[in-house]
Amino acid sequence: MFSNNDFILVLTPSLAILVLAAILIVAWLVQRSQRFLLWQACAYSLTALPLGAQSLLPLEELNRYALLIGSFYLLSAWCLARSWAERWRVSTQPHAALLIAIVTLAALYQFSRVEPNVWARVSSFSVGSGLVLLLPILQIRSRRNSFDWLDQSLLWLSVLFTAYTFTRPVLIWLLGYSDLRSLPSSPYWILTLLSILNFSLLFTVVMTAIAVKETVGKLRKERDFDALTQILNRRSFQEYAQERLADLRLYPMAVLACDIDHFKRINDAWGHERGDKVLQLVSAILQSNMREHDLVARFGGEEFVILLTNIALKDAEAIARQVQRDIGSSNDILPSGTRMTMSFGLSSITQAFQFERALKEADQLLYQAKNAGRDRVHVSGVDYPDIPIESPRQSDKIAA
Repeated sequence: MFSNNDFILVLTPSLAILVLAAILIVAWLVQRSQRFLLWQACAYSLTALPLGAQSLLPLEELNRYALLIGSFYLLSAWCLARSWAERWRVSTQPHAALLIAIVTLAALYQFSRVEPNVWARVSSFSVGSGLVLLLPILQIRSRRNSFDWLDQSLLWLSVLFTAYTFTRPVLIWLLGYSDLRSLPSSPYWILTLLSILNFSLLFTVVMTAIAVKETVGKLRKERDFDALTQILNRRSFQEYAQERLADLRLYPMAVLACDIDHFKRINDAWGHERGDKVLQLVSAILQSNMREHDLVARFGGEEFVILLTNIALKDAEAIARQVQRDIGSSNDILPSGTRMTMSFGLSSITQAFQFERALKEADQLLYQAKNAGRDRVHVSGVDYPDIPIESPRQSDKIAA
């Protein structure tokens, strides 16, 4: 058997893998939505236990427990495949995986109990595990172009590990271990342990980086987007607008300020839940009329602001009137016979320094439109009847 130093050496990789599993579980407890971390931790745990047993038990004992050890490894392979599938949002094809597992376990039984053959057993297990790992990889060909560098790294690492799983018997043969009874104490087995540990470390680093990126992205989304309507909030609109204003290719631009007419009356008559649905509907209509580089934001309450890029004022007015028509024809939210309307103010931008002025002018034109009777589009440079501009607070009183 092993000396004390050898004992520690062969168990160290298994213990290290269990430590990695614990780290992943803690990460999952912090961010429960990232379930791929939990599945990866399960895969590590199910690998470390039989790996340790194989390192310690003689071949005769391994023959007796071949089915149990094989079951652990196959379940580990499926958990790892499930982790990848969770991240890539594909299926693990459980029926195909179950069929592969049954055939593999039948082969392990045949070559451990009926016709003992270590070579055949190792080969059967390697092919079965490799096929289980291959199932989610085969489903992502059409999605590879949408992967960022982290997901690309995960993909290639998964491909390498799957290829390693398939080719383990070949590596044994190439290294000259014809008598597999010596494997548990052989340099090959030490190399195998270190290889699995290294793959585990690499997977942990990549998966943890993905988890951190997802968490940061989620926090940024919560910071930048209005929780109810899922469009930009006022602060983030200013930030993203500066990026657009710095791009000379996107001029001329236009600012469109819009406000739901009589919104307080909607809340008072049908409740705030109905009012929330109106806000969500309006946001969806605004987004549906936006183009690639346009921005739409909820500035607060029932007021929205849109930055239209690479557009003449006349074409921006056409978009505003299209939104006006879409809003007016949307009768699913309010009771039958009730028409929903919005008022609009539109101002142009030809240079970056005009942005704040355009925002203010669009807001003034919006309240001109409200004071003129609502459900109107007022455009910069057009003369309208000389109606005093109400302050937002006064206008809300009129709407009530």
